[in-house]
Amino acid sequence: MSGIDTQRLRRAVRDLADPPGGAGWNTAELADALGDGPLRPAAVLVPFVQRGGELSVLFTRRANHLRNHAGQISFPGGAIDPGDADAVAAALRETEEEVGILPGDVEPFGFLDGFDTVSGYHVYPVTGFVRGGYFLRMHEAEVDEAFEVPLEFLLAPANLRRERIDWRGKARTIYAYEWEGRRIWGATAAMLKNLIDRLERSA
Repeated sequence: MSGIDTQRLRRAVRDLADPPGGAGWNTAELADALGDGPLRPAAVLVPFVQRGGELSVLFTRRANHLRNHAGQISFPGGAIDPGDADAVAAALRETEEEVGILPGDVEPFGFLDGFDTVSGYHVYPVTGFVRGGYFLRMHEAEVDEAFEVPLEFLLAPANLRRERIDWRGKARTIYAYEWEGRRIWGATAAMLKNLIDRLERSA
């Protein structure tokens, strides 16, 4: 699936006027663990960086001292606050807070499908193009590192692995990548798999 350009990405994702609503596509798998309690809405930015004719995806590595998901690779984002106008505003706010990328350096262009997490969030993945000359100013209390991975690597079928893990006594399938000694897995890799699926359907 090499040669993905910005126009194909725009066609593959949900329109900004059509955010994913209701339960996410991971709901059935998590029903026993989450019970019937409400999920808290959250938003992440899936940042595509444009450098000439090449595209990459920006990730963060969460600080090792955090209580939840310490040290894990993720997209910038977090809970949607009452003051946020919508999921897009929340994703942009969290991105600026975590890594210092200004909203003016991001062009949001759509959504991936909603995703329900084991930590009790319904996540709205906002896709956006980030200006290649962005400036990083990382919030050291939340983020230890930010790095880019070529989109071509993430879309290559050989680089996405399916793994079986034991979670709360039940077998569960997860997706994972390995990139230069970093492990991208869990919800982050699952959202990338959703991107792959949407690209294939839109071809």
